[in-house]
Amino acid sequence: MATVIVFANQKGGVGKTTSTYNLGVALADIGQKVLLLDLDPQGGLTYYAGFEPEDLGKTIYHCLVRNMPPREILVTNEYGVDVLPANIDLSLAEFQLVNAPARERRITRIVNEVRDQYDFVLIDSQPSLGLLTINALAAADEVIIPVSCEFLSLRGTRALLKLIAKVKGSLNSRLQIAGLLPTMFDTRTLHGREILALLHTEFPQLSVFPHTVARSIRFAESTKARAPVFAAKIQVPGALAYRELARDLVKNQRIYA
Repeated sequence: MATVIVFANQKGGVGKTTSTYNLGVALADIGQKVLLLDLDPQGGLTYYAGFEPEDLGKTIYHCLVRNMPPREILVTNEYGVDVLPANIDLSLAEFQLVNAPARERRITRIVNEVRDQYDFVLIDSQPSLGLLTINALAAADEVIIPVSCEFLSLRGTRALLKLIAKVKGSLNSRLQIAGLLPTMFDTRTLHGREILALLHTEFPQLSVFPHTVARSIRFAESTKARAPVFAAKIQVPGALAYRELARDLVKNQRIYA
């Protein structure tokens, strides 16, 4: 039975999609069966995984709104991960599901149909605290919160923690915060070092992963190339963090019934 992990933060540009995809490939590289679920209408994860979002006839939207089985939209990329893709159609889902029964549990149903085939299901949520993000949290066992080493990212994290508490109290009592993942860390700046230190003092109740993802242009290049950062011909310091995090997740994986 897969561990379902959602990457969430209401602030955009903190590395949710980059982390979801590269961690997914890192897990696949060590023998794990991985499903990536794109829950952002921008389709960034879908694009990063090698698919053109607007060319897809069927996406996670069709599962959410039209009850299409997830197996009918599943695609597999060359790096060995399966993807439930998304495109701009997903932006309509929040409006169309407003009065739908069990609207907060649509993703739970979709994930439950396939989770016994995987070791890990990783969900890339959109940068908001709307219905799609609530769906992702309701379906997840754990949350990883990517936090860029910038002040505004801390503010987004506080708002997300309030939502997680509400979801845990009303929709998903098993939901756990796996930890904060520092991203876009620049060792050359005092600000970056200060924010990294603040993650420990501002959120003492939460774990901060020791695997800090350093800022590197190679991540933007890998997204453009639609290849994991590990495919770069030179070693990328930030990439090692995803390798280490993947090993830790497998080593410490909980069993969820």
